[in-house]
Amino acid sequence: MKILVTGASGFVGKNLIKHLNKYNINILSRKKIFGDGVFVGDLFDKKILLDASKVDIIIHLAGISNGDVFKINYEGTRNLVDACVENKVKKFIFISSFDAILETDYGKSKLKAEDYIKNSGLNYIIFRPTVIYGNDNKKDIGRLIRLIKMGISPIPGSGNFKLQPVFVDDIVKIIAMAIESKHKNKTYFIGGADVLSFNELADKIASQLNKKVIKINIPVFLVKLINKSLLNDKICSNAEIEKDFKFKTKKFEDGIKKSLHDF
Repeated sequence: MKILVTGASGFVGKNLIKHLNKYNINILSRKKIFGDGVFVGDLFDKKILLDASKVDIIIHLAGISNGDVFKINYEGTRNLVDACVENKVKKFIFISSFDAILETDYGKSKLKAEDYIKNSGLNYIIFRPTVIYGNDNKKDIGRLIRLIKMGISPIPGSGNFKLQPVFVDDIVKIIAMAIESKHKNKTYFIGGADVLSFNELADKIASQLNKKVIKINIPVFLVKLINKSLLNDKICSNAEIEKDFKFKTKKFEDGIKKSLHDF
């Protein structure tokens, strides 16, 4: 079985590649990296896409959360899907985002990409993870961990909005199961086992690090300037994942213990 992974140099991609060592993996990369099966190009190089997508399965991770999100997340995905249709790829696994149900440019770009995949005729599985944390995480919870280690805990707004952070190891295990799964043409939300307010999440990290922190509340208007989706609750049901993949995600305390050594 031949698989193409996009976004392999990103946070989830790095963890996924380590996990898929039993497969014949090709990578689409904008940078020259060492190894076999590396196609150097991007989602707008249609010739490279046609060559790279001569595989059985695509795992599409590449995307951006800031900047020209519609160009990269939608138009780039559209180009890849078109190449896959031409090459009659058997399965397209797309790592979207929980934000696809939110009214932000990032969320809308992901939703538009999802719709294009669904209307392509390809067999697909779409995953909508909430907030991912773990090894190699430089943003979001990873950034919060580094600040807490310095004794500072920024709290957006009141910090009472709810999150359901999911450990990156769980994400890559579910993606790996999707490779072999007979389920198709389905969209799955993925969240961790715990629903926590941002305040509770910060407290749990500080406790694991045995750190006393100064909490600094960031005014709502400033938070919205930085990230419009940050104050939204991001919680979901894992019922479909548990039913189809027979898999339960980790509790936050268990996942954060495993990932803190990385910071």
